[in-house]
Amino acid sequence: MKKLLLLAFLILMGLILLNRQRVFMRDPLASVYRSAGPEDSSAAKQAGVQVYINYSNDVLLVKEGPGGYTLLVQHWNLAPGTPVELKCIHWMACLTDSAHASLLPVQAAANYDPQVLMSDREGTFLDTKGGRVRVQLR
Repeated sequence: MKKLLLLAFLILMGLILLNRQRVFMRDPLASVYRSAGPEDSSAAKQAGVQVYINYSNDVLLVKEGPGGYTLLVQHWNLAPGTPVELKCIHWMACLTDSAHASLLPVQAAANYDPQVLMSDREGTFLDTKGGRVRVQLR
């Protein structure tokens, strides 16, 4: 039985390694802050937002319930959007359709510039209402 569990674990780890750009693991220590405008320095911590990150520190934000949303910001295109296909194990991990996930663009004005800045510790962007969203990874 122990050998079977070890084999299953090794296979699972191999699949995660091969799909490391698609697999987003939950970061329970990450925090999301939102300010009213791009120049506003006072940012309020957002409650109920789950943060998931992948190997490249791309950020997936999931908020459930009323006013809920799913938002993905990837390093390769720096454009926030809603993933077309996303499979999740609640509170643990999510899997996108490909390494460069297909996204539905956020509904905004024609001249929307998200001003995305990403590093290995933090990501910031403007939402469609002009508020600055900051995701702090730990």
